[in-house]
Amino acid sequence: MPESLTVFRKAWFGALALFALAGSTGALYRAGMLFGLPFGLQFGNVRHAHSHLMYFGWATVALIALIVARLPAFTQRSPRRHWRWLIGATLAFALLAYFPFLFFGYETVELNGSRLPPGVIGASLNILMWYVFAWLYFTETRGVARNAALRFWDWAIIFLILSSFGAWGRALLVALHVTDPFMTAATVDLFLDLFSDGWFVLAVLGLALVEFPQADDAQLRRGQRFILIGLPVTFLLGVQVELVPSALRLVAGVGGILVGGGLLFVIRALWRVMPRASVWKIPLVFLALKALAELGLSVPPLAVWGESAGLRILYLHILLLGFVSLGLVAAAEFTWGAASARGRVWLTFAVIALIVTLIPLTALLPTALNGRWALEMAALAALGPPVVALGMLLRR
Repeated sequence: MPESLTVFRKAWFGALALFALAGSTGALYRAGMLFGLPFGLQFGNVRHAHSHLMYFGWATVALIALIVARLPAFTQRSPRRHWRWLIGATLAFALLAYFPFLFFGYETVELNGSRLPPGVIGASLNILMWYVFAWLYFTETRGVARNAALRFWDWAIIFLILSSFGAWGRALLVALHVTDPFMTAATVDLFLDLFSDGWFVLAVLGLALVEFPQADDAQLRRGQRFILIGLPVTFLLGVQVELVPSALRLVAGVGGILVGGGLLFVIRALWRVMPRASVWKIPLVFLALKALAELGLSVPPLAVWGESAGLRILYLHILLLGFVSLGLVAAAEFTWGAASARGRVWLTFAVIALIVTLIPLTALLPTALNGRWALEMAALAALGPPVVALGMLLRR
């Protein structure tokens, strides 16, 4: 294996370590709902630490490492040393943001006579790394003929940058003391939804297309066009229906239909060319569930029902664990061999078990079936993915 790829493989294991830490934090959150949290930790802070490390650390570091490892096959050039420093800095800044979020959340702390928000500072450093990544990527691929994988990565990185405007916008609203509920929710969802649906989904699909370039047909390109047209407005689907003006909600609904339908086109194009036992099939099943949920969110009455049923957490885990995380492991196995994904089958079972145990915590089941047992099962299942990830690290 070339030395450059070995470096990026080490970055993969670094990202996997962040996954284990973030998953353990999620398990702590679930256990805290039963027994309380230790050391005076607050539920909101633990949740922020868990989600930020999953987003900024695990998935983003793994995606950058996998994309950069694959670029030489398209550019016919060895990757520059800058990539190593970028990946290391992204990983370090994700950890730098994790601990302040865990203990302080978004609160400010006094340092040398000044009050500063350490979590926000750490998150801002992560965002700056995204800009560096985008610049290096487009510099590296300038003049290279675009295949399906590069097209998806191009747009994934564009949406990564666009999502950051939501984060800056939220900070600006705080600085200006703007408390309008729609503006506040819209900037948060602009950041989170473009980050997950744009950066994560498109980038992981690009990794799948590296393995299955023959899927690049008219159906896949049609699906990509639908996604790109609809995606810029679908963040409004994450805002409570009652807060969104009717005209904007209609536009967002059309966008959701385009994205959901486009994803189904892309899934079908990939599915047709995959062997029966492809490790990508389970992630694609979860992506199909996400696409169907997107179509449901596009209809206001169904979206209101989803809000009242508490489906948001289930939806996020289907997307981020079921598709993104399992898709990253499948891509790592293809890129660096089976030794980089030992325990993949166990991780798949652990992810499925975790997602299934989240169902009783929603209103999808009768209220009579909810109780302490549901919290206990969810807390137990939450241990599965981080324990398997630790095992994968030990077996490397």
